[in-house]
Amino acid sequence: MQSVERSVAVYVSQSNEGRGSLQLQIGERRFDASEIKSALLWRGWQRFSHDSALHGLASKAKEWAFYKREWKSFCSGFGLALKASDVFCVNPPPFNTAYEEKCAQLLVAAQLGLEIPSTLYTADMRFARDFHGQQAGSIIYKPFTPFVTTSGGTAERPARVGTLYTSRVKEEDLNETEGRVPTPGIFQPYIDKQVELRIVIVGRRIFACAIHSQDSRRTRTDWRRYDLEHVRHEPYELPAEVGNKLLRLMDRLGLVFGSVDMIVTADGQFVFLEVNPNGQFDWIAQLAGLPIYENLASMLRAGSIDYPLVSSSIPRREVARAG
Repeated sequence: MQSVERSVAVYVSQSNEGRGSLQLQIGERRFDASEIKSALLWRGWQRFSHDSALHGLASKAKEWAFYKREWKSFCSGFGLALKASDVFCVNPPPFNTAYEEKCAQLLVAAQLGLEIPSTLYTADMRFARDFHGQQAGSIIYKPFTPFVTTSGGTAERPARVGTLYTSRVKEEDLNETEGRVPTPGIFQPYIDKQVELRIVIVGRRIFACAIHSQDSRRTRTDWRRYDLEHVRHEPYELPAEVGNKLLRLMDRLGLVFGSVDMIVTADGQFVFLEVNPNGQFDWIAQLAGLPIYENLASMLRAGSIDYPLVSSSIPRREVARAG
């Protein structure tokens, strides 16, 4: 990764005629933006402190923060410059990263008629305790961003990785503790599920997968605690009314690709949770046989959301773990 970082450069210049020029250099090859039809801007750039190549830098708080800010600005600026050069971007900046934030997209979804759970965003446990009572003591907590920790790690034993998932909240979890540093989180009522949906939208095409998370105790609260051996994944036919609202949501958010999470409740209601502009889909493409890769490639080749539909899917294969 270090060598890749050093081999990338972006040039912005102006011709004698006064026209702006954007060029990207990767290694020994330089591209003019006019040669780039489409760009897949997948997730915002970031490096993690547990990367062995960065241990020295990550131990210095100010230098580490500066390093991350500079790379983030470099990548976000280049993405915006591609958009300004009329390159078809999946997703268009700044929405490719802006709508990783959950609050605004949930509000827009509700404005468009999608059913959403009542949601509290706060760092104050007083409000969280009140919300807990209002929801009859049945709520969940989830973080705004992924939180991953590693511990241990020897030549004989690999490091353990811990991840903070969506969790049920007990009343005692909301007590103030001495020395606690307030950190905002997301609180919602716990919703009894019939099935969960991961819905991938590519342009104007919708590919939905039913995740039978209630088949396993491990995945009942959050299917990301994967139990692929016992949890069925299968194609799902989304009602046209729900699908149309999702497409309107994508238009309002300025997105051309996204992975939507929804719950189908025990009584058949469709509850919108979020759309991830950079959401994973590999495991549902494989387990449910959905042609997501093929349609994403077709959209990139066309440089438009009006692309030739691809109906065939990739061969199914074993999936050990998905993101």
